[in-house]
Amino acid sequence: MPHAIRRITLSLALLLLWGNDAGAFDWSSTELQYLHGSGYRFPGNGRDVDRSIFTVSHADGYALGRNFFFLDTLITESGEASQINLYGEAYTYLSLSKLSGADLNYGILKDLDIAAGVNLGENTNSTKSGPRVILYGAAVELNLPGFSLFTVDILRHDQLEPVFAGSSWQFTPVWKFPFTAFGAKWTLEGFTDFITGKNKGYVRQVLSQPQLRLDVGDQWGHPDKLYVGIEYQYWHNKYGIKGLSESLPQALIVWKF
Repeated sequence: MPHAIRRITLSLALLLLWGNDAGAFDWSSTELQYLHGSGYRFPGNGRDVDRSIFTVSHADGYALGRNFFFLDTLITESGEASQINLYGEAYTYLSLSKLSGADLNYGILKDLDIAAGVNLGENTNSTKSGPRVILYGAAVELNLPGFSLFTVDILRHDQLEPVFAGSSWQFTPVWKFPFTAFGAKWTLEGFTDFITGKNKGYVRQVLSQPQLRLDVGDQWGHPDKLYVGIEYQYWHNKYGIKGLSESLPQALIVWKF
């Protein structure tokens, strides 16, 4: 397991290290997440699967743009053979306004980015590799009322492993909407991937993971540190397999530092 973790972590970090050559971070945010859910579905398995997921994620901004990285450790608890899977994604975004020196902020448009990323997976109980995906394209950053973040990625999605190999398009809105209710601070945040079909019979798919977070640390005088909440996962045609879909809530705990 340690070797698998090192391989995937080092691979995912390459884009971030490249971006960071431009200089120190202007801002950064790192968090640890714990999720638990029941009802995950997998090909060839008619049973619901229970899992715990530990995630470390990091986002930062620097002189020429921004980076994002996460690594999931997925632990199967019931419904299939006990196993630990690793999955991570890393993206870097080059800001056209920062590269050109022109102010692109106009109306709802905040900025335009050149985007690139990798998705990598590893099954620590198997010699078979997990997902190997390269993505490249653009991102649109938007100024929308009430949202502290709203972006839309428009990416070419090239899957490399032989069984799933092929190209498609991926459209991903990402959002964060902070609000106050019942005397407490909350955020509604997440993303939705819309991925078109590709060759070998793999159909279009939709993966959405919105989170509702309550800032419990704020109640104790330490805002933006500890959150509890729920993540709802909806995956239509999972992995591009027609008819394989899952829909489930997941308990959520987040620690930010």
